[in-house]
Amino acid sequence: MGQNKAKRILLFEDSDIFADMVLEFLEHAGYHTGRAVNGFEGIKQVYRFLPHLIITDVEMPLFKGYQATRLLKSRKNTRTIPIIMFTSLGEIRDRFWGGQAGADWYIEKSPDNFEELLSRIQALLAEAAEPDFEAIAQEGKRVDDNSLIETVNNLLDHKLFQTTLIGMLTELSGRIGSLEEILRGFFDLLSYVCEAEIASVMIKSADNALLVYTANRGGFREEIARDFTAITIADFNAEFPDYKVISQSTVDFYPTGEKKKPIESYIVIPLLSAGKAFATVHIANTVKEYFSPLIRENLTVFLTSAAPVLANGLSMLEMEALQKKTRQAFARYVPEDVMDEIIRKSQDSVSQSETRNLAILFADIRNFTKISENSEAQDVVAFLNAFFSLMGNEVIAGGGHVDKFIGDAIMAVFGVPKPLPNAAAAAISAAIRMMRVLPRVNTRRIRLPPEELAMGIGINYGECVVGNIGFQDKMDYTVIGDTVNLASRLEGTTKQYRHPIIVSEYVYHAAKDLFLFRKADSVRVIGKTKPVALYAVYPMREPPPEAGGDPALPLPPSLVIRRELLDQYNKGLKLFYMREWETARQYFLDALKIDRDDYLAALYLERTEAYIRRPPPPEADITTNLTEK
Repeated sequence: MGQNKAKRILLFEDSDIFADMVLEFLEHAGYHTGRAVNGFEGIKQVYRFLPHLIITDVEMPLFKGYQATRLLKSRKNTRTIPIIMFTSLGEIRDRFWGGQAGADWYIEKSPDNFEELLSRIQALLAEAAEPDFEAIAQEGKRVDDNSLIETVNNLLDHKLFQTTLIGMLTELSGRIGSLEEILRGFFDLLSYVCEAEIASVMIKSADNALLVYTANRGGFREEIARDFTAITIADFNAEFPDYKVISQSTVDFYPTGEKKKPIESYIVIPLLSAGKAFATVHIANTVKEYFSPLIRENLTVFLTSAAPVLANGLSMLEMEALQKKTRQAFARYVPEDVMDEIIRKSQDSVSQSETRNLAILFADIRNFTKISENSEAQDVVAFLNAFFSLMGNEVIAGGGHVDKFIGDAIMAVFGVPKPLPNAAAAAISAAIRMMRVLPRVNTRRIRLPPEELAMGIGINYGECVVGNIGFQDKMDYTVIGDTVNLASRLEGTTKQYRHPIIVSEYVYHAAKDLFLFRKADSVRVIGKTKPVALYAVYPMREPPPEAGGDPALPLPPSLVIRRELLDQYNKGLKLFYMREWETARQYFLDALKIDRDDYLAALYLERTEAYIRRPPPPEADITTNLTEK
């Protein structure tokens, strides 16, 4: 007991009832405890409470558990603190995401598991080195609400698919049933980005309606607010000259006041959805030249991120109106009780899933830990936002969708919800485009390692379970299964084989006529007996500009291979697996004469020479075993 009392455990949990149960249990076990009600508050508490161990729920407001975990594990001073994920979501899914985020362990969220939780706490605390609390406390002096708010805001990502992995967008998207509530939250977040003394959002809606939402936070007098509204309407009309407003509705979130000071600074920014403007944001301030380049940059990041949330809220509003009209129309032909039964059955089947063949793509930034340690947190998340924006656009352009952003990694799915003629080929095309646009990611404010910005992409194709996973009040439309797990592992092999895009044999067979492939290896992953062939991917040829090629975005050198080198390598590899070591060796040497830096040719030359020196028995297995998950 006395030994436990010196150990501090911090709980991230938004449920008061469950938090009380956990804290009472831990205090009875002799630990000193603290609690944060969400991920945002939890990160602040780490620097104040200085915990020896953290327990976090997955689903919370602001930052989710794995987001907070990823952030804390990326920082030099807090990365040594053990983190347990206490969750109520599916075991397989949480094992994957928790492991990706860097959690040390996870357990199902249930009072029945408290004893198991205590046992794991004791083991982790016994194994863990003492955190450098003095360094954490010093770092905490530089962490305040504004810096954390900026961090959260910069994490906002503009690719929303039902839910996002970005905390504050998740909170907004949780209000997706009410556009008005989304706008209320939008103005709250906007006040963190800049001093928006008075602001408005003007949205094009169905049937040529104009939706106007204003936030007179500064309490300006009615005539000043009225003049501001007149300017915003004029600017909206200038932005959408062909949009004929037939009806207008206005929602004022703050009443007018007595402030007489004149407006000195004003800015208008259009909001885009799918590349098209659908609304304008108008912000004013009483300070002259208030909208500095830095504030404009922050606004751009925020508004780019928030636009899809507002667009989705608008879609929901318009869908509700359409459903109402549809219901009224069908009421002429179908009794209301029959319609209610149809709707009820549809809601009951929301948790149903199906098995489909899909292409799964994982992309990950190389050396992200070094980047995080050597850069300011705000700069890191701004960089991530820029990275996700570019990569997410390429995924969507290729017919896929971003299933998850997790830390610096992207998981994308091709072939669902809409089937694709060749999902594997679509995933490869997207991967090549992602490699092309990588140099466009803004890295000016972060410190890159000597090898500069790099990315690895792994792609697998096969059977997956797809559907809504979660519970009644929270569903995620996602995919799970061995195909997903192997895709994640393939991404990791890009480092081992020093090629940016590695795919499985299943992808190769689905797209072998559309791209250049060369076999990198045959591997056996942990937990599997059957080996899987891995292939490095190259474009068949450089597409001309009229076919979609962009001369300003050339292929990276790693995706360019000379045909004669590929020919020599393939001949050598065939002989290698025939165990004709001497002849294979000569082909690999010929390949290296064409390009002495070709890593795969050098790798197989080394393997071949090793077998020449010590030939393996005829029955020996020369398959490579992957020792890392």
